[in-house]
Amino acid sequence: MKPHTLLRASNTSMVVFLLLSIIVFYLAWFQEQNLPLMLLVFLHLSQVILAGLFKVAYVFRLIAQSQLGQELR
Repeated sequence: MKPHTLLRASNTSMVVFLLLSIIVFYLAWFQEQNLPLMLLVFLHLSQVILAGLFKVAYVFRLIAQSQLGQELR
């Protein structure tokens, strides 16, 4: 994959995973009284999975920046 494409994809992925994490957090912690227990379990597990996917997207972003010769941050 080209570095520019990888950088764009990883940046987009980070934004998507962050937005999904915010939605899941809101549902799991502020709407818990309105949701069934199994859905709450799924939402809490989703928080861990989404955090991991966010970190993977960040690593791909660092790889793309390295390939482009940009400062890593």
